[in-house]
Formats: sequence, C-alpha cells, structure tokens
Amino acid sequence: VFTMMQLYSVVKISELERQIDNLNYTISSVENHLSSQISDIYRNVEQKLQEQASLILRASAQVGQPDADTLTVPVTFTVTPKTVTDTMSVSLDIDGELVPLERFGMEYSVTRELSLSQQISPSIVIEEHGVRQVEKPAELELKNLKEMIFPDVFARFVGQTSYGSNEYRQNGQLEIDCKESPQNNSLTDMKYIVKVDGKSVKETPVPLGQAPGPGEIFGGGRFGISIDDRYPLTDGQVLTAYVLAVDSLGFTHEYEVLHYVAGANEQREPDFRQETITAPSGKIVYRYGEEGMGFIQ
Repeated sequence: VFTMMQLYSVVKISELERQIDNLNYTISSVENHLSSQISDIYRNVEQKLQEQASLILRASAQVGQPDADTLTVPVTFTVTPKTVTDTMSVSLDIDGELVPLERFGMEYSVTRELSLSQQISPSIVIEEHGVRQVEKPAELELKNLKEMIFPDVFARFVGQTSYGSNEYRQNGQLEIDCKESPQNNSLTDMKYIVKVDGKSVKETPVPLGQAPGPGEIFGGGRFGISIDDRYPLTDGQVLTAYVLAVDSLGFTHEYEVLHYVAGANEQREPDFRQETITAPSGKIVYRYGEEGMGFIQ
C-alpha cells in the first residue's frame, strides 16, 4: 500500500509540475504579447509626435535613368512643406553644399546629377526672415543606387561535380533568379561562360525567362539551363564559370558561379554576391570581391 501511495504521489507531483510549466509558459507568452503591444503603442505615438512636430508634409527622391557615358544618374528631390509663404526659401544641404529648391505651387524641387557611387543623406533647410530650421527626413537618403538602377540577379549551379583522370565533370542545372530594377531596367541577353586559366573554352546562350507571375516569391523571372559537361584539366589549372548578362541600359553584369582548382585539396566556394558591372564604354563601374565591394570611382 505504501508503495502504491508513493507511486500515486510521484504521478500527481509530475502532473502538478507540468501544470506549473504550462502556466509559466502562458504567463510568459502573455507578457511578451503585452510588451510587444506596448512597444507598438510607443512607436506609433513617437511617429505621430514626430509628424506633428515636422515642418514637412512630404519628401521624396526620384531616381532617373543613368547616363552610360558620364556614369551619373539624375535624382529629383521634391519637398512639400506644411506651410508655404512668399518669403520663405527651401534648400537641401548635400554634403555641406546648400542647393536651392525651386517652388512649384506648394512644392519645392530640384534635379541633381549624382555619380553612381555617391551616397547621400540630405537635410532640408527652411529659411524665413533670418530664421533657419533644419530637418533630415529618411525619405531623401540614397544609400544604394545600385539596387535602384540595376537588375537584381542571383545565379548558382545546382548539381554534381567530380575530378579524376585529368577530367572535370559537371552535371546539373544552372539556376538564375532575376528581377528588374525599380526603374524597369531588365536583362536583354545572357550567356554561360566557362574558362580554364582565364581562357574561354565554352559559351552557352541562356534563354531569358518569362515575365514573373503573381505567385513569384523572388519577384522576377526564374530560368536556367541544363549542364552536362566534361573538361580536360591538369593539376593546378583553374576552371571558372560565369553568367554574363546585358541589361537594357547596355551595362554588362558578370556573376561567378563556379571556381575549381584541379588537384587542390581545398576549394574556394564561389560567393554568390560576387558581381562585376561594366559600362558600355568598357569601364568597370562596380565590383564585389574578397577585397571589398562597391562602385569604382
């Protein structure tokens, strides 16, 4: 009987412990939910207070089409103050340079030519009767012109590779995801290039995919080609494979998808962010690599 009572007590204690754990979990979930709601309320109140205190109703930066010769891009800045008078002036402080805006009704705007590498965070300067007020809206920040101007491409090889008897074998798919830029800059031509020690040994056209459907997760075209290739190599030779694409502005984009050193015990996996952009003139304007990334001045 004593043993039965002990067993019953152990079962009841375990059940009570589970109930306490469940109760603690419920309390923790409620606390997290309340904390999240309180944070949202604080953020909303702070946003409303900032909007009320702001002198600006709206601000925007519209990026145009880049010039392939000058490697610049026009950007139109538009500011709509809450109050407009005939005696006030509106300017932008761009890296210490005060740029006057021209008034059109209730709006003020100006168009500036920026280099493709330029990153700016302008301040709005409103001046009236010698009183100057400054605001720095996030809407005017331009931190990555590349994403706004050029198509976004992700290329990768999916399949099997092997090396033996002085032969490199590759079997699988070249898969490519692509979406056009906000300026509707899309790809017009693409090919897959294989090189050995920097010398091209094979080029294969890549048919461009169809326009994206409503269910596209990536937001652009998805396409590719089948690959079943063999390349003679000797130890020490380097085989590389690239996707080479041309956009509607005439800029060439090169993406590395394969890097193999014959006979080496360790291989460097390609960084799928690696990209080189070349202007129609042949000048390299952007490169991402092991040393760094960004537009080349």
